[in-house]
Amino acid sequence: MASQPADTDAFLPEEDIKQIDKHPDTVEANVKPDNYKHLRLCARLKVDLPYRRRFIHSFLLFWAYLGLGFMLGQTGPSLADLRQIVNQDLESASWLFTICAIGYVLGSFLGGVLYDRFDRLLLLALSCFLMGLSTGFVPYCESFPLMLIMRFLAGLGCGGLDTGGNADIVAIWGAEGRPFIQAWHACFGFGGIIAPLVTEPFLSKKFEVISKLNVTGANTTETSTVYGKTSIHYSYLISMFVICSGGIPFLMIFVRNKCSKKTRDMVAPRLNQKRPDKLSLWLKAFLCILLSLLSLVYCAVEDTFSGFLATFCVDYLKWDKGISSFATSLHWVGFSIGRFMGIFLVVFFRPVQLMCSYLIFLILAFIAFTVCSVTLTEIGVWIFIPFAGFSMSVIFPCIFMWTEESILKVTGKISSMLLVAASSGLLINPLIVGYLMQNISPVAFVFVLLTECFLCFGTFLLIFLLVKKFIKNPPSSADTEIVVSPSTEMQPFTANSD
Repeated sequence: MASQPADTDAFLPEEDIKQIDKHPDTVEANVKPDNYKHLRLCARLKVDLPYRRRFIHSFLLFWAYLGLGFMLGQTGPSLADLRQIVNQDLESASWLFTICAIGYVLGSFLGGVLYDRFDRLLLLALSCFLMGLSTGFVPYCESFPLMLIMRFLAGLGCGGLDTGGNADIVAIWGAEGRPFIQAWHACFGFGGIIAPLVTEPFLSKKFEVISKLNVTGANTTETSTVYGKTSIHYSYLISMFVICSGGIPFLMIFVRNKCSKKTRDMVAPRLNQKRPDKLSLWLKAFLCILLSLLSLVYCAVEDTFSGFLATFCVDYLKWDKGISSFATSLHWVGFSIGRFMGIFLVVFFRPVQLMCSYLIFLILAFIAFTVCSVTLTEIGVWIFIPFAGFSMSVIFPCIFMWTEESILKVTGKISSMLLVAASSGLLINPLIVGYLMQNISPVAFVFVLLTECFLCFGTFLLIFLLVKKFIKNPPSSADTEIVVSPSTEMQPFTANSD
């Protein structure tokens, strides 16, 4: 088979595909590496060993990230029951989010430092185990300080997994990584869908208690609402199993590699394209600050909306806890559909185009959600809950892709910077929202998030204008060809690989 030019988009003939399926062992003599990307998935998995390793490694990352989404998606619907266990009001219970975010910040920082100096497989495994075990013990803590400690440890594991995973999937896929990055983040949303559905059957049930009173000689009755005993420790044990199962494969691969003393060829071919012009120190620092602010504000909106939505539905809309849990799950449905669609959209649109469109959708969704909430239009609330989730879906992964392709190379340190900023949004936001909902009105929840949506869009526009003005050589197309020359040797996937 004659090798095709590097800039062609033609696929291999059908008869060659059939030949690959019949005789995979003879293909490497006939198909040059620069043509592997044009093969169908099954054919390429047969003949391209580094691609197959990256694909399997990515699948393991997907499962681990599903566990992360499961853990975070479970907290909001179970918050009322956690408050019941430790007998705390909403303002105090908001510290469960903040202390987790503090652990997340520290975990993201440590993950960024250790990622370039430590074995990545072991880092991912330990992050999963720490997050899973501490999450499983949360509902067994009848002491509020002890529960806060467990949440801190869970956040520590979350930060390590998020930082290591994001940097890892960018490092191993390079230019081919857009669909895989979106798929990785879509798994987070799928975990968020499942978690409220698993949690709902174990929530404490509401009962109406009728009390007889004797007031001034007359017998009267008074009806009050109480909640029965919670069983959410079962759902948290399920969460622990899901999360820890994500770390077991990484630990097994780590042990196997140590025993065999072999390195695995995992790094994707390098792009035959110009990186952005070398940035001055002040511009690089300013762009890092703005990217961190964008990540911080966006994640404050995303995590606060999913974390406090069920509480808002119970306290303001007066919905049952079970219905409110389904509302949270509906948000994650919209979120996951958006991320699943993002797997295909990133093939046709650049990350900056998707970010701009989805940020506009997000503002419109929260305007409509605010109006429907204030006017108590329940059908509108049900409609715009998943629409808000859909609008959030691709923004965070696009921040990483936009940074990698047009601004800065996403190293472990840059990934750590973005994730530390992202988790910092949860340090303050839950305390503000919890205080306003407790002492002013529960509807403050939507007004705070709407304001932050506008701030997020303004920060994006400022970064966009700076990139357009000062960076002269961003990649011109999403379809830039990957070229592997005969003299190019792919580097092994080791702890010191870039």
